[in-house]
Amino acid sequence: MIFKEMNMTQVILKQLNPIVLEKLKRLAQSHQRTLEEEITSILEDVAEKEEEPKSSEGFWDMTLQFRERMQQENITFDDADFADIRDRSVGRDVEF
Repeated sequence: MIFKEMNMTQVILKQLNPIVLEKLKRLAQSHQRTLEEEITSILEDVAEKEEEPKSSEGFWDMTLQFRERMQQENITFDDADFADIRDRSVGRDVEF
């Protein structure tokens, strides 16, 4: 993430739920970050997602865009590309 200007601001959370705090600490530890770094990362991610325009397109519109891009980039596939994709086992017994 690149920022042209960095203004450091201190934020004080007076009434943070202790359970949330513990979860944040565990999350920070799992990402090998300090608690401050973890909270900063979360806030930056949320702010960045807010800036992204929300898509109002439905499934069909997205499918058409996908097909168009496939054509533009000359990407093709045929049945051989999907030959081994399905599990051909008989499955398992199920009692109803």
